[in-house]
Amino acid sequence: MSDLFELLPEDVDYLDANHEGRWSKLNEGSGKYGLLIEGFGIPNGFTQSIADLMVLIPAGYPGSSLDMFYLDPPLSKLNGRDAGALSIEKHFARRWQRWSRHYQWKPGEDNLALHVEYVWRELREAGLK
Repeated sequence: MSDLFELLPEDVDYLDANHEGRWSKLNEGSGKYGLLIEGFGIPNGFTQSIADLMVLIPAGYPGSSLDMFYLDPPLSKLNGRDAGALSIEKHFARRWQRWSRHYQWKPGEDNLALHVEYVWRELREAGLK
């Protein structure tokens, strides 16, 4: 892994244990950083079963909160309903479907591993609706 930004040891342990060989750090060259997980499993209820997941990493992480998540390819629900609060944005030379989801970040408690688990739960809930 490159040293673009620091991850917490528990983040690296989680990523290696759950996404070994499929995660990498991203840098757009403008001070924008991200984390990519390729082949992220998507819960039932969507037309895709896997997508690449990207999380923007703010300066000051883990004291600064992680927020939202991005998927490529964009997801569509099998039932045709809109998952809400979705848009398309370009980051790291790719087009991403932004899922605008927010929660109260607790510095010192929350981390990337918990954020990725949060992403999966949000997707599962959206797939059920």
